[in-house]
Amino acid sequence: MKRLHILTLLAQLALLYNAALLISVALNLDWAKTRAAGGQFDSFPIALRILYLGMALGMVLLMRFLWRYRHTSLTHSAARLSRLIGYLFALSTVMQLISRSPAERFNAIPALIISLAFFLLYRRDRLS
Repeated sequence: MKRLHILTLLAQLALLYNAALLISVALNLDWAKTRAAGGQFDSFPIALRILYLGMALGMVLLMRFLWRYRHTSLTHSAARLSRLIGYLFALSTVMQLISRSPAERFNAIPALIISLAFFLLYRRDRLS
């Protein structure tokens, strides 16, 4: 249980980092240009900026989800969602690792932490 608590806090920080990066892309900030979208843009296209803004809002919702279920049992649908999010961030980890941008490869660390937190959350309720 203590592992889940620590991992939940780390995942909250990782989700906060992701949200900050996604908002930075939406605002077309320079520091984000090497860390997102393969590091291939000098200026992010407007469609990508809008998409990343929506994804930033999604990170906030994931933070809320994780916070809500950190001490309480998952509902059946929340358990399925937790497992799906775990798989999604596991895929994200792999995609970050194969990026051509070294700065973007760093994003695999927060993605892995988030993936592990959601899998552990799912596993906690599946085994109890």
